[in-house]
Amino acid sequence: MPFDHGIMRTHHALDQLINDAERNLRCLYSTSNTIKQAMLIRLRNGYLTRPFRNAYARTDYWKSLNPAEQSRHIIRTLSQQFPNRVFAGLSAAAILQLDYSWSLHRDNTVFIAQKTGTSARTYSGIQRISTSTSAIASMLHYRTSTGVGAVFLDLPPESPRIAEITIGGRKPEITNIVPITSPAQTLVDCGLQFSFTQALPMFDSAARNKLVTSDQIIEICDQSRIDCSSVLRLVHYMNPLSENGGESLCRAIIIEAGFVVPDLQHVFVNPDAPWKEYRVDFVWHTPSGRIIVLEFDGTAKYVDPSMTHRQGIQDVVHSEREREDNIRKAGVNTIVRTTYDEVRQKTPLINKLLEAGAPMTIMNPFTERAADSNWPDA
Repeated sequence: MPFDHGIMRTHHALDQLINDAERNLRCLYSTSNTIKQAMLIRLRNGYLTRPFRNAYARTDYWKSLNPAEQSRHIIRTLSQQFPNRVFAGLSAAAILQLDYSWSLHRDNTVFIAQKTGTSARTYSGIQRISTSTSAIASMLHYRTSTGVGAVFLDLPPESPRIAEITIGGRKPEITNIVPITSPAQTLVDCGLQFSFTQALPMFDSAARNKLVTSDQIIEICDQSRIDCSSVLRLVHYMNPLSENGGESLCRAIIIEAGFVVPDLQHVFVNPDAPWKEYRVDFVWHTPSGRIIVLEFDGTAKYVDPSMTHRQGIQDVVHSEREREDNIRKAGVNTIVRTTYDEVRQKTPLINKLLEAGAPMTIMNPFTERAADSNWPDA
């Protein structure tokens, strides 16, 4: 049933809390019994929603947020309520804005670190993760001319050096400081919890954003008493050349299916127009001399004005065909296109690669090692 604003009396203190919460990208929580009663009235009529214990948001505003940003709102709120908590695992990955599938937030669990003991759910919505190191970092949120910005600090929240931080030559107006496990520890925890296909986008994006090196991750694994073979496999395939989570997921499916690891972001030059360069998402140079290209097509390529340069869909499709013609002139034999839906379903992507003759490691194990060493450490 839709709520009726007319039945609610104006509550200026609550309205101010709602405005401040949205302005600072977090939820609001009760600060007095009067505020709590006003919140409950608005919760019952649907004006407010309660996504977490003692965390509220305006319903329409909350629905406008994607699952990852909803999680970040809850975490920022909890960091204010419980300043000593250190967020870990998927929660730290969300604050670091690593790439991953939003479906991982399906149960809205918040993960916090504990130094000793067994990882366990303490109460509904909170799960503790035992970490092998005590390295704590911070995500500092600050006011900008258009909203709220964020900067990663390899410092604990209590560090006096934070007071000396300047952004753009001036001291920032800080809205939140969220304690998180170090990026390396975060990746280890996520690599142990999630599957290879779920975790590889996190590892790729951390490397791409220069948040971590492979040595830092391996060092934590060496200190752990837990079998970290799944994490070491992720480190082996981690590649900062992957441009987004969709490409990382696509590559993870390719690896899991047994295909040779493709080269990423390879540049081809049209011999008839050497000043024109064309960068492709994935490429295989087969032992027989054939060149196979795989292009990951996101919907945004056709509908996002920032990516289409405000061209119509027909113009974009024409440009793509012209691009394919020039790539073929550069020596490419086969061009395969796939979409996020095909990648998510796995079978359509695998069938396309099999039909195209993409090489498989089980047929030529040497090529996996050769194709896997094309990126520098972050």
